[in-house]
Amino acid sequence: MFKPAFAAVLVASCCSAAANTTEHTNLEHISIYANRTATPQQDVLASVTVLERDDIVARQANDLPALLAQLPGINLSRDGGRGQNSSVYIRGGNTGHTLVIIDGVRSGSATLGYKTLSMLPLELIERIEVVRGPRAAWYGADALSGVIAITTRKAQGTELNANVGSYGQLGADVSVSEQVGDLAVRATAGYSQADGFNVRKDLDPDRDGYDQRFAKLAADYQTSFGLLRAQFDINSGFYQFDTGWGTEDQADTLNRTYLLGWEHQLGQWQHQAQLSRILDDDTVYGPDSSSPFVTERDEFNYQTSTAITNNLNWLGGVNWYSESVGRSSVNYVEDSRINRALFTGLNFKQDNVQLDGSVRRDLTTQYAGNNTWQLAAGYWFTDAWQLRISRGAAFKAPTFNDLYYPGEGSSNPDLAPERTLSDEVAISYRAANGSVQLAWFENDVDNLIQLDANYMPQNIEQAKISGIELAIQADVAGIEQSFAYSWTDTENTLTGLRLARRPEHTINWRAGHSWNKFSAFVTADYQSNTYQGQYAVNEYLGGFTLWGIGTSYTVSSALTLRAKVDNLFDKNYYTNDRYTTAGTNFGLSVSYTPQ
Repeated sequence: MFKPAFAAVLVASCCSAAANTTEHTNLEHISIYANRTATPQQDVLASVTVLERDDIVARQANDLPALLAQLPGINLSRDGGRGQNSSVYIRGGNTGHTLVIIDGVRSGSATLGYKTLSMLPLELIERIEVVRGPRAAWYGADALSGVIAITTRKAQGTELNANVGSYGQLGADVSVSEQVGDLAVRATAGYSQADGFNVRKDLDPDRDGYDQRFAKLAADYQTSFGLLRAQFDINSGFYQFDTGWGTEDQADTLNRTYLLGWEHQLGQWQHQAQLSRILDDDTVYGPDSSSPFVTERDEFNYQTSTAITNNLNWLGGVNWYSESVGRSSVNYVEDSRINRALFTGLNFKQDNVQLDGSVRRDLTTQYAGNNTWQLAAGYWFTDAWQLRISRGAAFKAPTFNDLYYPGEGSSNPDLAPERTLSDEVAISYRAANGSVQLAWFENDVDNLIQLDANYMPQNIEQAKISGIELAIQADVAGIEQSFAYSWTDTENTLTGLRLARRPEHTINWRAGHSWNKFSAFVTADYQSNTYQGQYAVNEYLGGFTLWGIGTSYTVSSALTLRAKVDNLFDKNYYTNDRYTTAGTNFGLSVSYTPQ
């Protein structure tokens, strides 16, 4: 068990180190998605975490869900190991309350209503930005609890990577780029697989593994009338799983994205436009049947921004997308919808005061008009200390599955959209060698969609989510440390019960040190006991602490070796009722960048 005294020592040492200096230096990270424009992270009036490619590689996470679970305000529920379904919860919201944006494109299945992250390869990711708190005033439906914005690989030169690990894990990828005058071309391709392990010992006595192939081809062309971009991504694979429903226990998956973009700076005005098309194909099958779920989304975005005065900036734009069910195992009563939106916002900053405001109007073919808004204010007491407050409204329309799948008796076409009103108050301190942020948040959810005893979606009149986040980064005697603690209190106000799979307490700690060509790190991740729902076989799952270690060695400027061990003490734990998780497991990887 994670000792509270140990946690207190970590917090005290980190705070002490962060307070050793009052010199304020700008953090290197830039937020791109919190305000839809590039902004220094310390000037964003929201809780934001940014991971660049070097950060992602250094953490040596098994997959994207495991990486996200190390960040403040996020917890994870897994149906097994790599490749199996994983649910990511930001600040206690449903999985579908987090909008996933990939290269500026709204992503995810139109039938599920969210993006499944278990088969999105880390090898294809250049940058991750997580915004905690509602952002519907900028992005519309789904951004109730937060936004996960992913930028895919933008290789410079040539890079080769390979990895092996426990449960038959192996993979390799290559990235190349070439600059010819004003034309830049980049490509990434890779392969990954694992034999896996049996994720439900009470069901099929088989291993549940996966197999995956992915590629990206992109080109940028600089012209006198702006930067033109074109991109094509494909991610296909196969994964196995265990379920108590029917005999379908494996799936083929395919995701394709086509993107055309334009950016131009004309005087004080900055223009951006993007047209995209996404195909999401997940066909589940077994020895007796198959169930295809194929959805498509076409989207157009345009935005423009300018500085009205030295202290006041304006941004506005339009967003249009059409999503449809191309093929499915059932006939949906409605299988397409169109959303049209206008959005605008202002940012004011003078002396020690900063104000943000944004508003959006969405017109959806099924649910008419929906207004969302966000207001935020920040005040700097000194160059290091800042207080900020914010309030925002958001909404999410029911998914096609909520409304119509699998049919009468298990679907609910009368569902109303979910709506939230969220507040946040935070105080932060930034110094040359670290930062501290303490945030309180509260989220009132009207018409929260949950399954009843018959597994039919129903609107809960109201749910309440509140909590506290403490995030610390500090260099303590040459040891770089990050510490995050989250307390999350959730309640279904109709029943008085907690919302399922949201632990009340989580702690994530990481410490690392470098010696010349050698570096090493240790991690500890704690989660308190978790309510699984009143219809689960095991209503509560026990808490646990997982330890991990890792190291890297720079053989030369071109070659780096890495090794890590997760679940170091072979903890037997669960995050989803009866679904087995990985025991002690190791990974080895090598990166080669020809000079």
